[in-house]
Amino acid sequence: MSQFDLTTVANVKARLGLPSAPTTSDNVLASLVTAASRAIYAALSRTSLLPRAYVDTLDIESERVYLTNWPVLSVSSVTLDGLALPPATAVSTQPFLGYLLQPGDAAPPGRPQALDIFGRRASRRRQGLVVNYQAGYAVEGETWTAPSAAPYLLTAAAPFGVWASDLGVVYASSGLALQAVGGAPAVGQYSVAAGVYRFNATDAGAALALSYGFVPQDLAQAATELAAERFRSADRIGLRSKSLGGQETISYDLSGFSDSVLALIGPYKRTAF
Repeated sequence: MSQFDLTTVANVKARLGLPSAPTTSDNVLASLVTAASRAIYAALSRTSLLPRAYVDTLDIESERVYLTNWPVLSVSSVTLDGLALPPATAVSTQPFLGYLLQPGDAAPPGRPQALDIFGRRASRRRQGLVVNYQAGYAVEGETWTAPSAAPYLLTAAAPFGVWASDLGVVYASSGLALQAVGGAPAVGQYSVAAGVYRFNATDAGAALALSYGFVPQDLAQAATELAAERFRSADRIGLRSKSLGGQETISYDLSGFSDSVLALIGPYKRTAF
């Protein structure tokens, strides 16, 4: 499976009513999951949904620009005409010099976020602003108490969609990061797979904060529906309709995306701005 897949073979099999046990169709379904996910990314004009680094090189038209990926998690640097700008503080009066990021929405799908430039009049020019930032759908600082009994496991809440990538765990009281490991964790360490975190017995009862990337549930549903429909369509390639005993005619939707899929992905689509 691709790291960019928006759903799983298990989800598609459930949608199709197929057995959950391995079947001869699993490889085909895995390919369809990846193809459906890539088709949705293309329709959204987005390269990724999970947290990752971006660099936007933007034309200067005014003191306000919009970053091309969202939701924005952090901005690491802003350079205007070769001048590095500092972050500004959101106050009632306009900052003397710096940049200020528009806050993002609390829940998906969110919207493109504005970056305001203060203290230097922007002249109209091409590619005058360079912004380095992190963006993607993530839950940051989800608070938990480490389990007090073996096997010391907890499952991320994932309120907006299935857990997809680990962004770290810290002690809530100090902000000190725990170390991610692949095997059994020692004190100050953790392991994670599919949103299930394991801790060491010594950390039992510790206040923790988890951060992780997720796939919004409506996009996962869209990918599931699209992959399932493409699997079923293999039985009717080139067939637009068929008649049942001359009493009933069934017509098939031959569009790239069904109306239900379009409705699910529409709010996430990037448009020109």
